[in-house]
Amino acid sequence: MTQAIMAERVGVSVPTLSKLEEGDPSTSLATMIRVLTVLGLVGDIDKIGAEDKLGRELQDSELAPPRPSRQRAGAPATRSSTTKETNTP
Repeated sequence: MTQAIMAERVGVSVPTLSKLEEGDPSTSLATMIRVLTVLGLVGDIDKIGAEDKLGRELQDSELAPPRPSRQRAGAPATRSSTTKETNTP
């Protein structure tokens, strides 16, 4: 299938399709899904990142380390208050 036919079926321009093929991050996920649909591969969308070990490592490296939790000294664990109900005729 030519780029022109694929672009027409996907509903994008040929330059947009070229950007997708080159891995340009400015192309939308919606375009990727439409391309997979045209190719009959939309059921494989879950496989795109399933085995991407490098991508997973890069993603995890950008996460901030967890902050240790601290309890304030002298702070009560819980607060409870009682209220009186009054019945007025």
